Amino acid sequence: MSEFLNGLFASDSFIPHGHCYLWKPELVGLHVSSDLLIGFAYFAISVTLVHLVRKIQLPFHGIFLAFGLFIAACGATHFIEVWTLWHPAYWLAGGVKWVTAIASVITALSLPPLISQVQGLVRSAKLAEERRFQLELANQELATLYEQLKQMDQVKTQFFANVSHELRTPLTLILGPTERLLREDA
Repeated sequence: MSEFLNGLFASDSFIPHGHCYLWKPELVGLHVSSDLLIGFAYFAISVTLVHLVRKIQLPFHGIFLAFGLFIAACGATHFIEVWTLWHPAYWLAGGVKWVTAIASVITALSLPPLISQVQGLVRSAKLAEERRFQLELANQELATLYEQLKQMDQVKTQFFANVSHELRTPLTLILGPTERLLREDA
């Protein structure tokens, strides 16, 4: 096992990648900063995907994890690029690229079988959105009808109050003298 690890980090007869850049600080700095930023971004994306899968019940969580592994492996290739600028561990770099290749192939092969399921989810989401829109319209119509009903109830109440008043006034004129006549007859 130690022989295998020694072979991965072996730098016999290799030169660091920085020699290819003639050790120009601007060029080395450009590659180092770019590879580090890309590597950290890839790892942040991978951590976020794993967090989403663990915290939220996502459909197809397996493909999210596959993407997380693939993206993390891509990040590792950028980190190893920084390492090989000063340390010619090209066997290690090749091993990291091999892991990245396997992760990318697994992810690529996992996607096509999911197409019909994803299309089904999209159809369901569209249908749910249409139903939500229809419910909003129905609620708006009900709210409008309710307001109209309240207004009609106020009109009815006012109408009956007016009719009652209009009926009582003539009845008072009729009942008043009639009651007097009845009292006088008695």
